[in-house]
Amino acid sequence: MKDDEEAGVRFIRNLWYVAAWSKELGPDSPIGRLIIGEPLVLYRASDGRPACLEDRCPHRRAPLSMGQVIGDNLQCIYHGLLFDRTGTCLSVPGSEAVPPRCNARSFPVEERHGWIWVWMGDPAKADPSAIPEIASIYGDHFLNRESALDYDANYQLIHDNLCDLSHLDYSHATTLGRASGAKWSFDHPTIKPIENGVLIERWLKQDESLHNARPTDTFSSYRFLLPGLFLMETKSFPPGVAAASGYGRPDGDPLFHQIDQQAVTPQDAKLSRYLFGVGLDGRRGSPEIFETAFEIVKAAFFEDKAIIEGQQRIWDRTDPSRRMGFIAQDKAPAMVRKIIADRLRAEEAAAPAIERETV
Repeated sequence: MKDDEEAGVRFIRNLWYVAAWSKELGPDSPIGRLIIGEPLVLYRASDGRPACLEDRCPHRRAPLSMGQVIGDNLQCIYHGLLFDRTGTCLSVPGSEAVPPRCNARSFPVEERHGWIWVWMGDPAKADPSAIPEIASIYGDHFLNRESALDYDANYQLIHDNLCDLSHLDYSHATTLGRASGAKWSFDHPTIKPIENGVLIERWLKQDESLHNARPTDTFSSYRFLLPGLFLMETKSFPPGVAAASGYGRPDGDPLFHQIDQQAVTPQDAKLSRYLFGVGLDGRRGSPEIFETAFEIVKAAFFEDKAIIEGQQRIWDRTDPSRRMGFIAQDKAPAMVRKIIADRLRAEEAAAPAIERETV
């Protein structure tokens, strides 16, 4: 059992987690990652495909991410043990044969939608078709930028933040809130459960925004999917389209189309990585405006980071028996927490049966 799990913080294991943006993993340099308490190393083999091993040499526990890529293999920088992409130790300098206990654990890994995904649970259950299809920021005609931040906070506090965009009016009053030209607190969304997640949709009346100098009807559609994906499409239309669409999903070409592709990956109990990217249909927005918009997005996420890390510090000093208030904007975060809790219970209930089968 992991230290975080012993401390009462549990993670769903049988899921595909986002480990990195594809652009982060070059052809020659391995990178280290921490996902649900497990140190990992990612590298690209000679065919360009990613490989993933535990970031722990089985010899003296040196980080394999400090090593070097040699063809399809990874060599430990400490004593030169050489591992293939399955974690099998191929050679040990000074030894004619590989000694026992010198293999490293490997993890299923896939590359899709500009992300590198790692399966953290039972390898036999690692089905690549379970990686969701998404509207990617790398679509045709799209300008795109991506980045990442580490938060000193539990991953579910970040989920809470992302599933309740009413805070844009307050936390981001001079950044995203101002740029969007909308009042997020008063345009309540439609929230409904979907497979492995929650769908959040709303129409916003905008007097003007960074991208549109005239009034628009803007449709925001936002999916949360396990383990922590936040996938948002924003489309703006001339006034009247919301009513003509019956305040449902719109048809026709928008004046503006943006995609936000985000993932929250728990590293341990109180450390999380937040990967975020923005894509803008270049036929409906200039590169100059897009760069300005991305800088505003980054500034807003640093605002979130400060608030959420402060929230974690207060959370740690609060008696867990002390109940919180509940307001209308808490509906989606509460649904997401329940989805995670239900999945954890189901996975833990299945664990004894799995153990019996493997004895």
